[in-house]
Amino acid sequence: MTELSPFEIIYEILNDGNPKTAKEIAQLARAKGIDWARENANSSLYKMVKNSLVLKIETGKAPLWTLPEFEDDLKLEPVQPKPKIIPVKPKPLPVILEKETVLKVQGLEIHFAFDESLSPSEPYISGDWLENKIFVTVNGNHPFYQSFIDSDEKKKLYIALAAEEVFVQWKVAKQTSKITSSQLLEIRDLAMRDIVLNPN
Repeated sequence: MTELSPFEIIYEILNDGNPKTAKEIAQLARAKGIDWARENANSSLYKMVKNSLVLKIETGKAPLWTLPEFEDDLKLEPVQPKPKIIPVKPKPLPVILEKETVLKVQGLEIHFAFDESLSPSEPYISGDWLENKIFVTVNGNHPFYQSFIDSDEKKKLYIALAAEEVFVQWKVAKQTSKITSSQLLEIRDLAMRDIVLNPN
């Protein structure tokens, strides 16, 4: 049986058109046998909203989430405006990804988003997929990124290796049988060759 990504789980749950809170999404995921808490749902929802895959509906309490295709069906009460918060200027990072960075590997689009709100203790990247697209969140506060990624050339290499890594994760999740170490090496090699032959 193939493994669903967190994006696919959320898409499946929200596909009925009824907006839901992160808590409700986590409960429905648990009903499907997935070990999720509200924090798991929230983490994926905020990544999805950065990629315009879900809509966040402010309610004054816990936000509701829905898919963009159901936007016209929403009948929302006006929300009280929040007090204006003076933004804190984030520290300058060595390299910031372009607004839209997309690589193709084996015909799959891999979209990159840079998240400067992640903690240095969180993983260097996280990958999710939905339909024929893979979405990668890059942690610019990761110690490796902060220490070594200080030029455009290094950034390009980092992005290429991240694309290869997430492609392998996607491929393994979609397999219905066990993958051997030699097959894993073949998948990685194929991805790396494809990135070189098809730069964005």
